[in-house]
Amino acid sequence: MTTSRTSARRGPSRGGRLITVFASLLTALMAWAPGAVADTGPTLRGASLQTLSPGDPIFSSGARCTAGFNVTDGTDVFLVTAGHCTSVGSDWYADPQHTLPIGPAVSSSFPGNDYGLIRYDNPDLTPEGGYSFGSPYVGKQVYITIPETGTLGGTITGLNATVDYGPDGIVHGLIRTNLCLPTGARGGTPLFAPNNQAVGIASGGSGSCSSGGTSYFQPLDEVLSSFGLVLY
Repeated sequence: MTTSRTSARRGPSRGGRLITVFASLLTALMAWAPGAVADTGPTLRGASLQTLSPGDPIFSSGARCTAGFNVTDGTDVFLVTAGHCTSVGSDWYADPQHTLPIGPAVSSSFPGNDYGLIRYDNPDLTPEGGYSFGSPYVGKQVYITIPETGTLGGTITGLNATVDYGPDGIVHGLIRTNLCLPTGARGGTPLFAPNNQAVGIASGGSGSCSSGGTSYFQPLDEVLSSFGLVLY
């Protein structure tokens, strides 16, 4: 299988790399992360008192990722995204020009897991809430929404998947789906279920949206339980 990759590291995006999947006899995985991409994306809003929603692009120095879900410990509000994003970016913004700050990355877990927390420090930026937690199980209907391609639906095909991202390390306990991850889907892309259920955040994937694919998501419940958080 031919694989490709975009990188969350600072600097130009790198080319394809063969990696190994140790989950359900899969042997090839495209491990992607939002890297220093040539396109900076559209200018986001640009005014104060804006709302940051799951699926919106977020930016750091040399990296572009995706907002997952907003969570809280009862005092502060945090944005959950992929750990391979927060491990390379310290300060995050809601626009590519870095004029609308979100706040700093305060926790990263990658490899092993693939989640990170960004704390909201900008009072002019409103985190969107209104989601409930949805437990993952095999056969559950799920979907992602990408600005470039719209909504893509599929099902959960496995739990506790282990993925080897080569030099970047191994991640355990991932949700496996039959969703493809198109070019516009970057690290942290939220995984939804019907009725506004929040299920997970994107870690990586393989395949083509023209012929089908396999994608892996960090379960959201692990993030919530690890830090004593609830959905905002």
